[in-house]
Amino acid sequence: MGIVQPENTSQNDVPVGEQPIRRDLNDPEATFEDLPFTPLLTEKQSKRANQTFKGMLLSVGFTIAVIIPLLLLNPANKEESFQHPVDLQAVASEVSGVADFKVFAPQVSGDEYANFARWKSNQIQDVSYWEFGLVMNETNFVYVRQSADANPTWIALVTDNAIPSDERVINGHNWEVRKKDQTVYMISNFKDSTLIISSDTGEEELMTVVQAAEAQGL
Repeated sequence: MGIVQPENTSQNDVPVGEQPIRRDLNDPEATFEDLPFTPLLTEKQSKRANQTFKGMLLSVGFTIAVIIPLLLLNPANKEESFQHPVDLQAVASEVSGVADFKVFAPQVSGDEYANFARWKSNQIQDVSYWEFGLVMNETNFVYVRQSADANPTWIALVTDNAIPSDERVINGHNWEVRKKDQTVYMISNFKDSTLIISSDTGEEELMTVVQAAEAQGL
């Protein structure tokens, strides 16, 4: 049991017969000075408190010792580590062997690059299609899909049921425009395939890819 003794504070130095003014202990503003005594720890309690404090320091030190080597082994990723360019022309050349249409693959240069390109066989609605993504101006992204077997259901699914909002004629060719939230889709039927080009980061880059499709003569 703890040993207590009268608190040696200025509040105890009062004239004989007068009691120090203390707040009630139920008062939210009460402090240790309002206690009628100063609690003291026994020798055993003091040792236990010291041991707990030492244990906490050892635990923190051990945690730091484990984390630092992990941080050194896994340095922060630099911006370029998030870039995974693929050779769009090489992949398109391979896909041309299985596709029943002229595969669209625009030339990229400068800060532009394709971060994926693949052939999707018998996927949505059993429709096979060619798709790739273009990163342009570092942050803008354009998504391209092309198929010879496109149907209204497949188009609705890959455009997330976007609503037709406009039609545009580009180089004498009709393009249907659909919008869903921030994403703009441009859809057109060519000789042997249907092309869907979309972006949620800017129409300027979207139109650049549309013009490239027109120039390729699909």
